Amino acid sequence: MARVDLHSVIPLYYQVREDIRRRIEAGEWAPGSTIPSEPELQEIYGVSRATVLQALSELVMEGLLIRKQGKGTFVAPPKIVEPLPRLLSFTEEMRAVGLEPSTRSTKVEVVQTPPRRVRETLRLAADEPFLRIERVRCASGQPVVLLVSYLPVSLGVDPREDFSGSLYELLEGKYGIRLGEAVQIIEAGVADEYTAAELGIEEGEPVLIIRRGTFAKDGRAVEYVEGFYPADRYRYRIRLER
Repeated sequence: MARVDLHSVIPLYYQVREDIRRRIEAGEWAPGSTIPSEPELQEIYGVSRATVLQALSELVMEGLLIRKQGKGTFVAPPKIVEPLPRLLSFTEEMRAVGLEPSTRSTKVEVVQTPPRRVRETLRLAADEPFLRIERVRCASGQPVVLLVSYLPVSLGVDPREDFSGSLYELLEGKYGIRLGEAVQIIEAGVADEYTAAELGIEEGEPVLIIRRGTFAKDGRAVEYVEGFYPADRYRYRIRLER
């Protein structure tokens, strides 16, 4: 029997919740693994189904657990925490938190008619063609973001480049484009069928959508990028001052 005191003034659901948390933090239930079913947890803790459900629901809300319909409840992978407001590439972000960045797939094409928001964000003419670069970036082998970048063809970036590494390092190191500033919007969304397949998640699962327009120090428009991050794998930390 697990550590639950049926006679304590501490609510049973709280005791169950904290013991599940302890097991996860101790590594007894590893990230990505399934935890015991609700009936099994009832047996382990000697409590009602309602108590187990409340404990699990709160841990799901915290992002410590993930429920998958018809599959069970899983321990969520550790979230990648990115501090704002520094302008970093994905490669720099991952290295900063001790993870190894890599790229699983890359698709490159020249497009004449990108989404309207691309031109509006970068303030470019209607006839400006773009280099569209789509990549699935991974952290220590796990897909964590689908990135879709648009670069003005006028920058002179060769479509035959190897885009599996840091795009910012390529632009600055090879093309001499000194990045200056970016405007970024973060919003909540859900994964469509394509995004879900690329990231290895279920269609309809929550994602963080990052939309960013980046400009060089000389004022040139450099990149518009949209990133789709599984919400259970990523979080942002912002320091506010008054």
